[in-house]
Amino acid sequence: MPASKPPEAIWRPLADLPDGASAWTTPGYAERVTTWRRVRRKMTDRRTDRSMLDTWLLERRRWFAIETGLIEGLYTLKRGVTEQLVTEGLEGVRGGHTVEGLADETIQGLLRSQEEALEVVFGDVRSGRPLTHHTLCAWHQLLTRFQETATGITPWGARIEIPLRRGRYKIRPNDPKRPDGVVHEYCPPEQVRSEMDRFLAMHAGHHGLNLPTEVEAAWMHHRFVRIHPFQDGNGRMARLLLAYAYLRNEEIPPVVTNEHRDAYIRALEAADRDDLRPFVDFLGLRAAVFLEAAIGIAEDALAGRNRLHHPNGGVTRDGVYYPGGDAEST
Repeated sequence: MPASKPPEAIWRPLADLPDGASAWTTPGYAERVTTWRRVRRKMTDRRTDRSMLDTWLLERRRWFAIETGLIEGLYTLKRGVTEQLVTEGLEGVRGGHTVEGLADETIQGLLRSQEEALEVVFGDVRSGRPLTHHTLCAWHQLLTRFQETATGITPWGARIEIPLRRGRYKIRPNDPKRPDGVVHEYCPPEQVRSEMDRFLAMHAGHHGLNLPTEVEAAWMHHRFVRIHPFQDGNGRMARLLLAYAYLRNEEIPPVVTNEHRDAYIRALEAADRDDLRPFVDFLGLRAAVFLEAAIGIAEDALAGRNRLHHPNGGVTRDGVYYPGGDAEST
């Protein structure tokens, strides 16, 4: 066992935005947001066919739903399955698509609940529903509705499965042990409610500060994870909050993929050491890539180029889907 616990592994009460965070911006991102809003207005004013843009946005939502479970290790999809599901929809997923050989109902339930939870976040933002304890617990209830248990550790180190408290804050510690033997502390159960009160109040206090979206998204994600208010599903919930921050500003949530998991974890670990900037930069760069792609699709639609390349290599052109890029030769 290590002689002492590093500071980042010791739980501390919630901290608000770091000094100077309001000035942290991703180069060129604000200009992309302005362009995005301008081309969307043009599409509305000209009554432009936006079917390709809507399809692309739908595919990003499916991708978000798939990847949030991959990052948590809930399942491992075989090569090419992610691209297929993003393009064709999650209805076709089977347990045989997973490396683990999960039961059909298990993988279907996990993906469906993750997709539907994200859709609820979209709906809550559209309706102007405030972020409250009830809102968060409702998201968690939906997100975990096909998950019966969570993994627990006995005082003797044995791993056991215990019933999952869906939509309710934890009543027992859920502090994980790191590979080096250090126990990483999260908020004690008896203080979760008060810490979540502070989290919600601080978030509400950020309104009107004109913060860069990546700053608020990074702050919400990291601080929520440091509280770890639920028995399980906290990482997935934090990524819903990340999406919420972008949607509130009418921007496109970045998808944090399993491919970028190492960089994602490193940025979160830096935030644990009181350096939130790497996580802000990580999200800002990812969001810029998605926004640039959306702008390109919208500009194509305005120019009458009705064409969309799909993740599985297929192409939709003038409303017709060509698998494997067959549209290139037409």
